[in-house]
Amino acid sequence: MALMEPDAWKVQAASSVVEGIDLLKNRPGSLEGLGALDGRVAAHVEMGSTSYFITKNAQYVPLLPEVDSKVIVMRRDMRFGPDDHVLWPRLYSDRFCHLPAIPRAPTSPQGQEELGVMWWNATPADFVCPASGMTLTRGLGRLAIKRYTKIALLCHALIDEYEQYVKSLPIGMKPPLLFPQIVQRLRLGLERLTIPSTYVRMVLGVTTVQREYLELTGLLRYMTKYKPRLEGIEDPAADHAHPDYCIGCFTDDPRIAQLCWKACLPCWLIRPLKAFADERIWKVVVPFEATTFLEMKTAAGFTPVSALRLEDRPYLVRHVTENTPWYRNPFRTSTPDVASASSAGASHVEREGEESARAGACQNPVSAPSRGKGSPYAEARAQVKALKETKGLNPKAKPARDKFLPFDRPEMPSTITPWATALAAINRSRPLSCGIDLPQLYVLPEPALLASPEDEARRRMLYHHYRLTRDALMFRLADRSQPHELLTTQQWRDILQGKVIKQGKAGTCAQARSASLEELLSPAFSPCGIDALEEFPVPPEAIPPMHVHTTKELLWELAEINFRYEFLALDARASGLDRPGECRKCFAGDGLIAIDFRESQRGLAAISAMDRLPYLLYMAELMRSWSVPCQRPHQIESSKGRTDWDDHAVRSLERGLAQYYTQSFYELFGRAAVVPMRLEHEIAS
Repeated sequence: MALMEPDAWKVQAASSVVEGIDLLKNRPGSLEGLGALDGRVAAHVEMGSTSYFITKNAQYVPLLPEVDSKVIVMRRDMRFGPDDHVLWPRLYSDRFCHLPAIPRAPTSPQGQEELGVMWWNATPADFVCPASGMTLTRGLGRLAIKRYTKIALLCHALIDEYEQYVKSLPIGMKPPLLFPQIVQRLRLGLERLTIPSTYVRMVLGVTTVQREYLELTGLLRYMTKYKPRLEGIEDPAADHAHPDYCIGCFTDDPRIAQLCWKACLPCWLIRPLKAFADERIWKVVVPFEATTFLEMKTAAGFTPVSALRLEDRPYLVRHVTENTPWYRNPFRTSTPDVASASSAGASHVEREGEESARAGACQNPVSAPSRGKGSPYAEARAQVKALKETKGLNPKAKPARDKFLPFDRPEMPSTITPWATALAAINRSRPLSCGIDLPQLYVLPEPALLASPEDEARRRMLYHHYRLTRDALMFRLADRSQPHELLTTQQWRDILQGKVIKQGKAGTCAQARSASLEELLSPAFSPCGIDALEEFPVPPEAIPPMHVHTTKELLWELAEINFRYEFLALDARASGLDRPGECRKCFAGDGLIAIDFRESQRGLAAISAMDRLPYLLYMAELMRSWSVPCQRPHQIESSKGRTDWDDHAVRSLERGLAQYYTQSFYELFGRAAVVPMRLEHEIAS
């Protein structure tokens, strides 16, 4: 990026006499003693038919960017050019008083080594695709691990700094509401970088994380460093003659210029040339234009967003990015009782429409169009039910698998005893609160569905088909440009069997089912470079062997992603709130889709009871606000404020939480929950 070039901010001297006015007529003998309204440098600019002069106690003067006064435009580098508040100074606004404190792009080798990745532009060389034969997708990839690791380390360190700041606040005092909003967006942005995506979306993901990081840095610095200076707290590091290395702001208000000077924040004061009188200016320079440093060509496929007021642009930049096809939550609020409660209790971040933070909204299991009247799956279920009622149970039929019991198969990950025990002990003797005969819907196939066939060759087929479609399914899960539907067990079974293109005898339910899956999945496969799936299903002889550890990892990941989404959905329905940020604290790694296999031995799956305790306490805190038709165990209430924990007390709390969660999920969703599991084998780093 041009902003980081070593000579980016080298100034060029300009004539000091403008329209007969000598801007250097009051030039002091030295730089010492220049005040807030004086200028280490100054520049002459013309706006409309009026001449102005800009003064600054730094060594360069940027120009106010020339932007379209009505729209915000995505540029080819997936940034917003002069409208991007982390790249170029803006007019000061009380609404966004922290923006001047955003760091400026480093030009020194040391600065670029430490923080340069936050202004770096991704290239096709940074886009890594899976090895051939590991996936059906040909256009999906991820950010190179070396780049991602550097970005993630900086982001996690900044989030830790934010959390320390929150802990330092006086008791009862909360941080400004913008803090948790930016932190949540930063966490979601990091997760998106690890989800399979197209190249354009990968680049957009990088710039989004960079923007959130820089704005959070500016907000933290403002609250901890510059605001205290403004309030009169002495800071020995403050040097008014040399403002801090920040992006700064423009203003035509001398009061704002004085405040920024006091805080050591860069601020360019714009005044009519005819008003020049007593100001002392050391040097007159040629101002820098934003077009010299920033990408100005527009990006294809992005619609400009209306922006009538300049002061709204920082918010709209975030809003545009978040509404870009990117991150889709499969559980969506659709029932009136949940929707009204959610809007009443949601925080400001949800009220502003930031869907990327709404990972907790739940969906009415019977409302999705593909499962309503006329659905081939609904018709098939109705036919089976009618046949059973007419003929009675088939004595030769294989008993249905009991989804409330652990499934015993060598490829299955290990169960976590309290969760498996709680699931098996659910009280199913009374009618469900949510009604009866609900289709059993899942974010991804439940693990035992892949492991349940008795025939080993059939299991290998299901494992292989899932591994081939995994990236596309994750892309579908994260893509909010298309409507997302939870799928039934039968739909997932058909997908795993390769029945994802229209096939079968005309007019049959089998043909209708395969056609509906083709229609359902084609929008997800199309951006991946897949026009047709002729090679699917894979012939049995072409299916390679798979190590048992690989199958365990695939099944553990399925269990974990299902569990995390189901937990958020249950919390939303039981509490009436959308609070994904709080829910994520219950999981190791803080993600929903992109999950590290090392998390299979952390969080709720940690061997040590004391290592599990922080996650259990977060869970208990959420559950205390649930309203469900089953009794809340006493361990959940008594855990509040408790400090004398030992292994026995932690295990007792864990049993209570698992019992309450599994029973509540059964009552509200009408099926067995997918519970967390554990990998016992060594996980490569």
